[in-house]
Amino acid sequence: MKILFVTDLYPIGEENIAKALFYFVQEWKNQGHEVEVIRSNFILNTLIRGRKIIEEKVYFEHDIKIYNLNFHTPFLFNIYNKLPKDFSLKNYDVIISHMPCGTLMANKLLKRDKIKYICGVHCSDIVVLKGFKYIFFKNELKKAYKKADKIAARSPVLKRKIEEIIPTIKDKTFVAYSGIKEEFIKKDIEQKSFNKEQLQISTVASLIKRKNVDILLKTLSTLQNDFHLTIMGDGKERKSLEKLAKKFKIEKKVTFTGKVKREEVIEKLKASDLFILLSNNETFGLTYLEAMATRNIVIAKENDGIDGIINHEQNGFLTKATPLELKKCLEKILLMSNSEIEQIRANSIETIKGISMEEAAKNYLKNIQ
Repeated sequence: MKILFVTDLYPIGEENIAKALFYFVQEWKNQGHEVEVIRSNFILNTLIRGRKIIEEKVYFEHDIKIYNLNFHTPFLFNIYNKLPKDFSLKNYDVIISHMPCGTLMANKLLKRDKIKYICGVHCSDIVVLKGFKYIFFKNELKKAYKKADKIAARSPVLKRKIEEIIPTIKDKTFVAYSGIKEEFIKKDIEQKSFNKEQLQISTVASLIKRKNVDILLKTLSTLQNDFHLTIMGDGKERKSLEKLAKKFKIEKKVTFTGKVKREEVIEKLKASDLFILLSNNETFGLTYLEAMATRNIVIAKENDGIDGIINHEQNGFLTKATPLELKKCLEKILLMSNSEIEQIRANSIETIKGISMEEAAKNYLKNIQ
């Protein structure tokens, strides 16, 4: 199959952006499909996100051809002018778009040629569809979803949300999970104790407001048990979070690592007992799966991101993103017996066995055939 993948959430070079879509593309290539990428950047949106504007040209990375296109206006004009003269959708079997910018771009391309169209849904799409200030984008996105042959919601929660907004798409919507590396799932993780008297807690996140790391710090400051929190990641909220740790007098119990490589993240997760991330508007979050694979008890925000993969009190815990509710959740875990803790861990390991990167990529394409 020859696939044209359109999104603005695709890394070029060493960009520090989410790589879930990159992994889909790489797996499809590894499975014998031919994939090309159009990275469609609305410049204002890129700047608001704090990302660099990358030179507009064709890149070749990891054996993938990437058309990097920058737009000052949200794709109002003839976008084919930015592509090679011989570019045609007829050279592809399917066009797959993800993120609002990608979907707006794909929808414009499809006005010239018609091929099979798959439209991905992320939290950003829901934000646009519910926001009055995005009225133009909202209407264009709705047109794209109705035009699409299939809708790939990135989590069960997102599937439910998009179907509530546009009920007519229910019959063509499926869940497109991300996955982690097969060898990582198969690798035996060393058994580890759960030391309630000296809890090792971790989180991995861009340090921005919607990740709710401040709630985590405030909650832990009231915890009676001794603990150490490792915060992996960096961002514009780091300084204020460091000040908050000092304000709560827990700065000696908190380590801010800054940005760390994926391999180091895994090693630190192996040394952790609890993984806590209560993000708002989380699309899915590969780090939750990695935490489960490394035998962490995972606490996530209910009705968001990983909800649907994590089932409350079975293979992890779901809670509201408030200090009171998080503390209740922690207290419940601390009252559990060792055998109950081990059962949660065993259930989480079983869960991730069916969510490898390879299987996620295969299932995506099975759903669109």
